[in-house]
Amino acid sequence: MSEVQEKKKDGDTDSHSERRLYRHGSHGSSLHVGDEAMALGSVKGSVGAIGTSKSNISIRSRTPSGKSIRSRTATRAEYHDDLKKELKQGFTFHLLFLSFIIMIGNSFIFGYNIGVLNQPVMLIRQFYNATYTDRQSTSAVVLTNGSIGNESDASLNSSSSTEVKPPVDEYMIMFLWSLTTTLFVIGGMIGAYVAGYLADRVGRKRACLVNCIPCFAGAIISTVSVAANSPELLMFGRFITGLNCGVATQLAPMYLLEISPYNLKGAFGTANQLFITIGIFVSSIWGLREILGTQSSWPYLLLLNCVPSFVCLVVLPFLPDSPRYLMLSRKDRDGAEKALKFIRQQSDVAADMEEMETELSDNSGGQKKTEDADESYTMMRLLRTKDLRMPLFVAIFLQVIQQLSGINAIFFYSTGIYKNAGVPEYAIQYAVIVTNAINVIMTIVAVPIMDKAGRRPLLLYPMIVMVFILALITVALSLQAKLAWMSYISIGCVIAYVICFAIGLGPIPMMITAELFRQGPRPRAMSLAGLANWFFTAVVAISFELIQALTKEYTFIIFLVLMIGFTAFVFFKVPETRNKTFEEIASVFQPGGEIEVEEVVEFPIYTGADQMDEETDFSVGANARLMADYDQPNGNLAGKAAEDVSVKVVDEEKRALKNSTENV
Repeated sequence: MSEVQEKKKDGDTDSHSERRLYRHGSHGSSLHVGDEAMALGSVKGSVGAIGTSKSNISIRSRTPSGKSIRSRTATRAEYHDDLKKELKQGFTFHLLFLSFIIMIGNSFIFGYNIGVLNQPVMLIRQFYNATYTDRQSTSAVVLTNGSIGNESDASLNSSSSTEVKPPVDEYMIMFLWSLTTTLFVIGGMIGAYVAGYLADRVGRKRACLVNCIPCFAGAIISTVSVAANSPELLMFGRFITGLNCGVATQLAPMYLLEISPYNLKGAFGTANQLFITIGIFVSSIWGLREILGTQSSWPYLLLLNCVPSFVCLVVLPFLPDSPRYLMLSRKDRDGAEKALKFIRQQSDVAADMEEMETELSDNSGGQKKTEDADESYTMMRLLRTKDLRMPLFVAIFLQVIQQLSGINAIFFYSTGIYKNAGVPEYAIQYAVIVTNAINVIMTIVAVPIMDKAGRRPLLLYPMIVMVFILALITVALSLQAKLAWMSYISIGCVIAYVICFAIGLGPIPMMITAELFRQGPRPRAMSLAGLANWFFTAVVAISFELIQALTKEYTFIIFLVLMIGFTAFVFFKVPETRNKTFEEIASVFQPGGEIEVEEVVEFPIYTGADQMDEETDFSVGANARLMADYDQPNGNLAGKAAEDVSVKVVDEEKRALKNSTENV
């Protein structure tokens, strides 16, 4: 396979090559009868040069020499593939700044809240224990006559007795802690489900601003729970924070991919995951015992949630909304063009506008809309649309794979693995930070290679490695009681698993979910995929300890079997989305309509010196006749004019040859 074919196969586009397709009326018109004289003049000029130079005839006066135009229909995906020659863009400061604000106000907050309670977990359990023990120890005194009094009443009645309950048992504390984490996940499920509706109703930017409200509310309520001596406030605050995080997990990738050029979507989709990992890492730093991980300071960890949200709330109103939302959902062409000029930092955004306009056009020239047009999608419509079932299944199942990959089990086991390897108790918190730092570093590595290597390879190859790691860590855990050095193998497996996850299953599932759909169904599809992600997060959180108690060191065998099946699914069902527009990707599952285009055609040029014999046509006549044959089926005047030119050219060629023979 040639290098050019290889590039075309992989979706690469030569940014220096010329476009081939133009929408009807945007490049040039068909040749009119009046152009015949101009074409014939070019022919006559070329006839005089027969045998001395190559002949170029342009029947179209508006196209380069040797090229012509024909009208035909093209699929939207084919048109977008040709349009990519002008769509390719680089990084701009405005694009990076807008992306940073989106990610700091959404992705970072989500990651921060995933890890914020991990370090002070024992302090929170102590808070629960002390609060409920104190409540029980101050219970009412039950009088012998059945009335209820206080402790002073007991001194007046010798027959009374004071009931002092013992401290809350450990199982109750574990239940309360599990309830706290579960309420956060339930809030996330609800937030993810309503994110699509919110994004459609008020837009991507305003949805981010509205989402700051539950962030502030959740942070404040959680922080004052200690001062109010109320664990219930902490639980409720975590539920509200979960609402914020659920919305954020869907808004950020949706917003980011809609403002990114097609050739940088992978980088920005991975950057979304990068800020999540940075949030986890920062929360583990702030949670150290030397900083805020103390009994009096841990509530401030929850209050810090407000800082990135405040930055987003102050800055984002001055930045543009998604141009795709403005153009395709609100029909605000001027607003979309203004947003694109700001983001791209250039005045010519015609190619981007053309790409958006033709995403929803069909063979009626854009007047008639296809069924996945800009009108609002409901959940029922999404589920009932047959062509959307497969991409929806792929999107949802990728979320399931991410949560059932065993990454949560790896982090859960990591503390015990570090202990068995001889890491001191006080140093385990630093080992956890190192693990989180590796996660950040490898996600940084994934950012530049995502648009070069492609989504499928970065999913498949790490998943295959993860299968072997799960097998190895199972062996290491089962033998470390007999072989102490096996604990170091376990540590290596933890680090390797985190690396593989950070490159593939970490950033790609949510990114592909945003890429698989056109503008109409995208928000609701992402809502369903996000709901599945949070639901299986809850399943793993609730069931893992029970599974681990039953299977002990063989827990990872379950994830090993699952990962083998997951890898097969990715291989057979997940498409490559690298360097493709939204229309090209969506057309894999749901072919779009056709549009009327004018195609620039380059004809082969024949030279007279090499082909002047009785068995071949003469150069100019051959070119003219070829253009006539090419254009005639379309029924335009170009074919007729070229045919007339062809007859005249042949006569000119014969006379020239006759004169040349007589001279010899």
